[in-house]
Amino acid sequence: MINVILLIGGAYQGKLDYAASRWGVADSGIYQCSDTAAEVNFAFPVLYGYHLLVLAQIRAGVDPLAFINEHERDLEDKIIIADDISSGIVPVDPESRLWREQSGRAAAMLAARAVEVIRVFCGIGTRLK
Repeated sequence: MINVILLIGGAYQGKLDYAASRWGVADSGIYQCSDTAAEVNFAFPVLYGYHLLVLAQIRAGVDPLAFINEHERDLEDKIIIADDISSGIVPVDPESRLWREQSGRAAAMLAARAVEVIRVFCGIGTRLK
């Protein structure tokens, strides 16, 4: 187990606002993941949009699960915020299906190692772990 907090939930459900309210997260402490950068600046206490990092890693040929294993110590004391993209219709194109699968696997791996996991729905956080 590592000292990491994982916030998950659907898009636009208030995950970042929840983190700001609960832990005093400021804009200057947020690293915005993107679907074009397969690496992370671990200097920030909050990694926001982790699901986009997974997509960038798939596109760059990086295994998202191996990345978590390799950077477990870098994730120490972080708040990781990710959209849950596992619901809804299964995508037709292979990249989107792989992204959906790998995002779910990465979230499950992070959740297993996290000290706290919170699902945010309609701005309300529910502690899962």
